[in-house]
Amino acid sequence: MSLRSLLYVPGLVSATLLAGCAGGSIEQLVPVEGKLLIDGKPLDGVVVTFIPEISENNRGGAGTTDDSGAFTVTDLTQNKPGLPPGTYTLVYSRMRYPDGSAAPVPEAGKPIPPGPVRVEALPTFLTIPDPNDPSRKVEIPEEGTSNLELNASLKKGAGLKGPPAGPG
Repeated sequence: MSLRSLLYVPGLVSATLLAGCAGGSIEQLVPVEGKLLIDGKPLDGVVVTFIPEISENNRGGAGTTDDSGAFTVTDLTQNKPGLPPGTYTLVYSRMRYPDGSAAPVPEAGKPIPPGPVRVEALPTFLTIPDPNDPSRKVEIPEEGTSNLELNASLKKGAGLKGPPAGPG
């Protein structure tokens, strides 16, 4: 057996095993679409990020709202529409120029072009994940969802779903 054969066979076996492991670890995605209302009104340009519980998977997804508050979630690992079923913590972000005008949405995988500094337009408590707050959790069912309804408030303590949680 030649030296080339001795190196080729283990390399081929390793590549096959790695491909098999990578293919097996990709989870099936289900569609996730919904609408976000902030204080009862739609708000465009809000990035809704879904952070998975670590015990389920180690990736998440995000979608950006349009003028009606509608969004479609894209899986961050596969860069395809949808998410694996499971429990997620929600985080919101809305980047704007200091004058309040909309900043362009950067293209995936490309650096943000130079220009005016963008600032977060939403309160800090909406932009930081809080896995202990049940109002910031959402369950994506095995069949997915096309009508996920999310509600948030710019007032701290008002909760993200349902009536105000108390004084705050």
